[in-house]
Amino acid sequence: MVIDNEKIGHKICEIRKLNKMTQIVFARKVHLTQQTLSRYENGKTPIPNEVIENIANEFNVPVNYFLGITIDGMTEDENRLINYYREIHPRVRESVFKIIKLMAEEFPKKN
Repeated sequence: MVIDNEKIGHKICEIRKLNKMTQIVFARKVHLTQQTLSRYENGKTPIPNEVIENIANEFNVPVNYFLGITIDGMTEDENRLINYYREIHPRVRESVFKIIKLMAEEFPKKN
């Protein structure tokens, strides 16, 4: 498998924006300089595995999300939803589950 620095950088940028962070704040959180983060996000610099692992751990995202690897045919969005679900307080999970179930029943996927 060839690692595509631009795709990984785009995913890092996506995680940063989802968390509503500037490059400076995000870079500090993952122990990088803003300049280095910018080069990673733009795909101009190869991203060391340790950096990918650090970002994945810090933001509770599986490493395979950055590498574009799916598990058991799941899409990247499905993987992300699972990780967000795991971050929800256990008492709230049941409500989230019910809401998604109702949405699926009300708006089924058209094939």
